[in-house]
Amino acid sequence: MPIEATVLEAMLIDAYRIRSITAYNRLEASPRTAQFDRSLKAEVRDPLWMLTRQWQFGEFQGEDAASPVTSQILGEHTVMDRVAFPGDNVFPYSDSIPLETQVECERLTADLFLATQLCRYFVRLMRDESLLGFMEPLRTKYQLNYAIDKNDYEGKQLFNAVKEELFDGFLLYKDTVTPGAGGGTAFDGWMNDVGISNVPNGPQDKFRIIITKFQKWFSRNYTQPTIAASAWLPSQLEYQFAVSSPITQQQQQTLTADQYYEGHLDWYSFDLNKNRRISVEEESGSATKENLVSFIPSPIAFKGMPHPRFWTMEESMTDFGNIDTSVTGLLHLMLAEFGLIYSNDWFMLPYPLDINTLCELKGITITDVFGQHILVRPAGKGAETNWHRWTMFHHTDTNNTNSTTNLFYLPPAITKAFEGDPLEKVNFLRDEMANMVWAVENRVPSQAGKGVSGFEMAVKEDQPPAFVPVNNKVPVRYIAGTTVPDNWIPFIPVHMEGSDREIRLQRASMPAAKGALGILLKEKTAPYFVNEEEVSRAGAIVQRSFQRTRWLNGITYLWIGRYKEAGKGEGWSNLKFDQVEDIRQNESE
Repeated sequence: MPIEATVLEAMLIDAYRIRSITAYNRLEASPRTAQFDRSLKAEVRDPLWMLTRQWQFGEFQGEDAASPVTSQILGEHTVMDRVAFPGDNVFPYSDSIPLETQVECERLTADLFLATQLCRYFVRLMRDESLLGFMEPLRTKYQLNYAIDKNDYEGKQLFNAVKEELFDGFLLYKDTVTPGAGGGTAFDGWMNDVGISNVPNGPQDKFRIIITKFQKWFSRNYTQPTIAASAWLPSQLEYQFAVSSPITQQQQQTLTADQYYEGHLDWYSFDLNKNRRISVEEESGSATKENLVSFIPSPIAFKGMPHPRFWTMEESMTDFGNIDTSVTGLLHLMLAEFGLIYSNDWFMLPYPLDINTLCELKGITITDVFGQHILVRPAGKGAETNWHRWTMFHHTDTNNTNSTTNLFYLPPAITKAFEGDPLEKVNFLRDEMANMVWAVENRVPSQAGKGVSGFEMAVKEDQPPAFVPVNNKVPVRYIAGTTVPDNWIPFIPVHMEGSDREIRLQRASMPAAKGALGILLKEKTAPYFVNEEEVSRAGAIVQRSFQRTRWLNGITYLWIGRYKEAGKGEGWSNLKFDQVEDIRQNESE
């Protein structure tokens, strides 16, 4: 007995420790027959009730609404073949290059990184042709003379690593494309000066071969502007340009983009200006062409759309039960009404359009199953729209806001571009306490080829000496004015010419400051003005960085572009004048 009791107690203890019971249930169907034909028929027990409900919802009311069978679309296409930059700089354009690249790209400036990169590739070509014996004359001719800022640590490291080994490849490239005496280039003149043409085995011919490869490599990797003009307006902190069609019968279509700063072009970036004429020396292009296409209308479809046929399973991709039906949800209710009731009454017609084409649709002709032809006019053309003249994809006419033209421009714009880290980043902010605007250089270009912190570049090694009072009995001191870091560039308000009210912002400088280090604030000589409306209370941030994209036929473009975005609000520079401070309080602190 004691042994059996002990075993029973152990079994009860183990059962208590489990604390959970797992059970499995198996559901099995019990069909009464193997045929499902009758179930799929969806038999109705009371057909009179179904007919009554159909009559109640008006389904017996006949409508002469035929279904479309075919359609024809007539449009006029015009190719834009010229671009105009500020200052009446006009040049031909083709869609072989993205429009953003053509507008934004700027000429590369010399720095240590670019000089080193070009030199290394040229040395590689020299090694392939056994011309490394001419390294010393090249180092003598093209010396690396770059002023490295004392706070540019990466630039100093790069300079110390290459100053005794390489030469300035950027200066060499400029000589290879600069015309020289005798019909050659400046580099040809250098080869004659050092006597390469008199050396046997033809090193001069080898140099000409590698120079051709060198130039092709540079143009393949870096996109450079074809003209010296720029579309960037420093006073507006944005790009401004226009595109136009050929002049035919004294008519020309011109689209202007007066405020482009987003970094991506689309149809809404342009406005129509019929009064502007843009011409080039040689007229090119062709007249407007008509384009007539035929398509079979296709009903529109969206995820979760109700199916019109019985026993058709629908996808539960749209939760109509979660629609906002409150008083302020009228747009949601309209969308639900369209999706549930009228969605099968709409059709979609594709209209292929080449890039860089200005299109105007004249109309659409629909042929229905009854053989009737219905003309659909463009939006805003009918008499019923005279009171508002609103259209969706419509370029605003700058000279006539009531214009009925329905032009649509498909720009040769990029779909996606890779953007590098910013080379420069300038924050324009208002300082109401000092009554001025500051351009804070958050990022500035380094000689190492990238952007570095502008605050680190503004650090001064020689700190001002500590204040020592002449007389310890004097309790206060007078300060004429405080200072700000060197990367804070002031813009002071000045009156516009001929006006006593309107002002604009003029670039200034702080005493004993290095001034601006980036191109954004240095590229324009004094006086440099910025319109006051460009710097709102929120401020503005302008960045400059490398952009890379792949275009038609796989061609790659790399250029430096700029874009502007809203700032982060006002700031305070702690700039004060005519201050009286307590000396003893400062010493105690």
